[in-house]
Amino acid sequence: MTQQAIALTPAKDVIVRDERFVSVSKEPWLRIEADFGAGPFVEMVFRTSLLDDPARPVLRFVTPAGAIDRILPGPAAGAGVWIGALPRGAREFLISPTNRPGPFGFMIESLRPVGLAEALMRVWRRRPAKLWSYFLPTLFGYRSEAENALDWASNFEPLDDFENWRARRARCFEPTGFDAPRNDPATAPRFAILLLDAGAAPDRKALTLASIERQSQLPFLPLARIAHSEAELVPLLAETDFVAVLRAGDELADHAFASLAEHIARAPHAKLIYADELLRTKNGPRPSFTPDWSPSLAAARSYFGRCAFYAASTLTGKSIGESMRAAPFRLARAEISHLRRWLLTRDEEPEAPIVAPSAPARAEPAPSVSVIVLTRDRADLLRPCVDSILRLSTHPSFELIIVDNGSREAETFATFEKVKKDPRVRILSRPEPFNFARLNNDAARAATGEVLLFLNNDTAIVSPDWLETLSRRAMAPQTGAVGALLLYPDGRIQHAGVTLGLGQDAGHFGALVAPQTPSWLGRAGLAHESSAVTAACMAVERRKFDAVGGFDAINLPIEFNDVDLCLRLGERGWTALYDPSARLLHYESASRGSPKFRPMSVYAKERDYFRDRWRAVIRDDPYFHPALSLYARHPALW
Repeated sequence: MTQQAIALTPAKDVIVRDERFVSVSKEPWLRIEADFGAGPFVEMVFRTSLLDDPARPVLRFVTPAGAIDRILPGPAAGAGVWIGALPRGAREFLISPTNRPGPFGFMIESLRPVGLAEALMRVWRRRPAKLWSYFLPTLFGYRSEAENALDWASNFEPLDDFENWRARRARCFEPTGFDAPRNDPATAPRFAILLLDAGAAPDRKALTLASIERQSQLPFLPLARIAHSEAELVPLLAETDFVAVLRAGDELADHAFASLAEHIARAPHAKLIYADELLRTKNGPRPSFTPDWSPSLAAARSYFGRCAFYAASTLTGKSIGESMRAAPFRLARAEISHLRRWLLTRDEEPEAPIVAPSAPARAEPAPSVSVIVLTRDRADLLRPCVDSILRLSTHPSFELIIVDNGSREAETFATFEKVKKDPRVRILSRPEPFNFARLNNDAARAATGEVLLFLNNDTAIVSPDWLETLSRRAMAPQTGAVGALLLYPDGRIQHAGVTLGLGQDAGHFGALVAPQTPSWLGRAGLAHESSAVTAACMAVERRKFDAVGGFDAINLPIEFNDVDLCLRLGERGWTALYDPSARLLHYESASRGSPKFRPMSVYAKERDYFRDRWRAVIRDDPYFHPALSLYARHPALW
């Protein structure tokens, strides 16, 4: 179609004020007044204001069979580009551009049909071996599976191609147009910069000073005060709202202060605001993407860089630097904000040393644990699982509850007879249709432990102190479900936390590589907050599990119930945590068959419920980043 912006009209929870959209809910909808064409695929280029958070938009196709949603890339560079399939029979097109109330800027710059040949060429350039993943399902009439395979094979760009990726998406800051900020001199924040420039070359100092001076293009923002030492900064604190420390050579984006001012107006409670950065490397600029505040990760490594602005009121004590390092751990989670755009360009530097993860305080005795394992026959899996638990676990007080879901084989019953001689083992007979959620809830009611640990029967223990590690973590007041590092038998990672939105639902980001392989911010080897963890090995304090009503046995009997549980715990303020110091082997889905060849129509009802219930988190996982692809297991652009 055209290069002219596509008309958008309010559809739900949107009003128009002063030629800008204003959302009155966390999920506003606009109607797209355009013909998407008749081709099998379409390319959409859309843009948000550089002062708005680049949350992933949700595109909705209304068809006779119901609504079909697609999560789009987060426009972190200014614009987003999406290529995807057009559902058959789509008769109305809606889009939810943001997930926050308040004013927002959004436009669709262009739409154009994409032919099958062009779509397949994208696959050929990225993952040519995956072409069969499209043709084979198509041959047998599985259109949804074929389109999903095409997404996984093509909807990403390597980080090494960042400059080309950015060139198509970058948009200029327009302080009097599309990006117009709120203009209120009475409430405009005052900034101070501690510039570390001792011994720096004049041109490096000039680069930083010029970038600070460019912020004054907005007349309502007062000029930033600049200090060259802590001694110079201290007297400025009384007349300053936020302070940052920069080094000579650092360069603020033209809209840095405008973005900060807009964010402060929307979140006046924020006392620490950090933004993403661009790093100058020997191979050209590279983005440094970070998650929202993750205190466990921050305890192991300082993962946000120099584009961090601290409320002057937080800088108490003898040393400004020490106050800044301590501030994140003194503040409430709601007082720490993340601006998910790069607002600073600086030289790449050696990574800060990673601190060995500290285990929770080793109070004795350790919390009592009930390990719950479901099984139906498959004694070949159950025996090594149970043997590893009973033989290797060093926890002094645990019970093992094996839930027999209708086993029939003599070998299985022989295994039961053998293992129940151990006083720590109980067998519950539940010969009923398989309902993962209900069976685990039933076993939880029969359990006696302070901590419930749900475990697949296709696992084997690697770390003898796994129960101590997971149960202590689970008892922390702020923690919900706790997950372990799960490895395939060949040593590759199977689970290092669950990322919402991956593949449009949820998935295991960071999987399919060896644990020592470099990962995003080193997270695979470090304890970190996660939106969810898998119930293949999940520890939850009993009182928290009971408080949310356990697994959802009605809407999610088999699929997504573990992620749903984590998110319902999260609604109560109990965040999921991944801890790699607990290691297990996992023969994924060995009991019920691998999901790789399962048609998408299987468990479609559960998938639809999960997507509708948790769309807000699926579109915007706080421990991921909107610029990262939802169709890659490792960091890639989208």
